[in-house]
Amino acid sequence: MIPTGYFFILSFILFILGIIAFFIKRDLITQFMAVEIMLNAANLAFIALAKSHHFVDAQVIVFFIITVAAAEA
Repeated sequence: MIPTGYFFILSFILFILGIIAFFIKRDLITQFMAVEIMLNAANLAFIALAKSHHFVDAQVIVFFIITVAAAEA
């Protein structure tokens, strides 16, 4: 079983990469993709939190974040 901390570290790295890509790239499509990466990093953190504490509420929040990301696309 993979420890939950690894998921948080991966989420943090993805979020930082999304921030860097958002501010470095000037193309609008690439900036939208960077926002998508940041949203997916937040989703990963919510799912890791839900897994470690057995919360179902975080999974509902992830569902709404995925809906927002789909509307952005």
